[in-house]
Amino acid sequence: MPGSRDRALDNQGLILNLNLLPGGTAKGSWRLDERDPSWFVSHHHYVEAAQLAERGKFQAVFLADTPVWDDAYWHHPWRALAPFIALTAIAGRTERIGLIGTASTSYNDPYNLARQVASLDLVSDGRAAWNYVVTAGDRPARNFSAAQADPKDERYARAEEFVDAVLTLWEAWEPDPIAGDKATGDYLRPGAIRPAAFAGARLQVAGEPLVPPSRQGRPLLVQAGASERGIALAARTADAVYTHQTELDGGVTYRNLLRGRAADAGRDPDTMKVLPGFFVVLGDTEAAAQRRHHELTEATPDATRLSFFARQLGIPVSEFHMDRPLPLHLIAGAEISRSAASELDRLLDAAARDNLTAREVLALRRNGTQHVSVIGTPEQAADTITEWYLAGAADGFNLHVASSPGVLADFVDHVVPLLQTRGVFHEDYEGTTLREHYGLAPHRLGAGVLSR
Repeated sequence: MPGSRDRALDNQGLILNLNLLPGGTAKGSWRLDERDPSWFVSHHHYVEAAQLAERGKFQAVFLADTPVWDDAYWHHPWRALAPFIALTAIAGRTERIGLIGTASTSYNDPYNLARQVASLDLVSDGRAAWNYVVTAGDRPARNFSAAQADPKDERYARAEEFVDAVLTLWEAWEPDPIAGDKATGDYLRPGAIRPAAFAGARLQVAGEPLVPPSRQGRPLLVQAGASERGIALAARTADAVYTHQTELDGGVTYRNLLRGRAADAGRDPDTMKVLPGFFVVLGDTEAAAQRRHHELTEATPDATRLSFFARQLGIPVSEFHMDRPLPLHLIAGAEISRSAASELDRLLDAAARDNLTAREVLALRRNGTQHVSVIGTPEQAADTITEWYLAGAADGFNLHVASSPGVLADFVDHVVPLLQTRGVFHEDYEGTTLREHYGLAPHRLGAGVLSR
């Protein structure tokens, strides 16, 4: 099989990231927890989850972000904290686990964003990464002094310049810049920093960066877009790519595609890690896991599930009614989330064929996510993870637990030991930086934006 090898002997190289979600993917899980509900929008919840993941030797935690209010938040906790603030809190309460934060290229400035991420990298001693995204939709645009979002091509054109501008800033430093010569009074070594000269059609940066490099050289870059331009940008710049594959053969094909595109961009494909999402609910038996999943699903109001579905379709939730057919005439012209496109296409085909209501369509969703899924025992979860990894369908997974800390604690206590016994997951951290956790070579600063 192309791209596969005896990976069990490859330094136990399976990667596990935890997707930090308030309470887990089941939006109603907070209703089944005995703690004060305000816990789930505080930094304490994120710290607890990260510490659990670190106990399980996860390589990183990941925090997504959407800079707009959703009316579904009236019914469940949401990601209230700015990602790099929350991750800084986590950095102070953990020692090894990587810290991946999301920031949009659509509504940020390269200089400030580069400084924020580099600050987290320095504070955490080299554990930071930036997940770059473009932001669609007019509602987020109105939070940033714009009446509507830029066209898709313009958003990606800005993203390409934005990423290159940030890299130019980070690469402006030379390694080990601080001389600290008390006799001469020279704090920096000669030539330790140079102006970050980036001039694009949309973005320009001309000054020196303020934050010196961490021990990993510079933060890692992560990407999740599945559009052609998103893939092209990832092939050129990303150290890791989040994907949304649900079938093994599709996972192998897509990973090989991404690796091929990285090679076409002049990179060693092994320097880009491919990480599908993995949704899990655990129980002592499969039946127990199904009961747990049903309980969590029933705790999630219809309005919440419908709002999430509408957001993926790019249609205002006000256009939907649970007991009426989907507004297919509006959906046909909408900008559907490409990350969920394969599952959404399947659901929309069924809705058009059978004139399904929104309630009936939501009932067809296996778990409300578009990821590899296991609702079963720890052994079943370990089997699926191992199969995908050894088949070359994934370098690891971005874990989505139905509830946190509940399912997360079970995964750490029961699935991780199985993966370690099978020789695919490490027993302990091999280093201190996220770059080391991902099995990537040290980064040579000053080598240029396109050098990997």
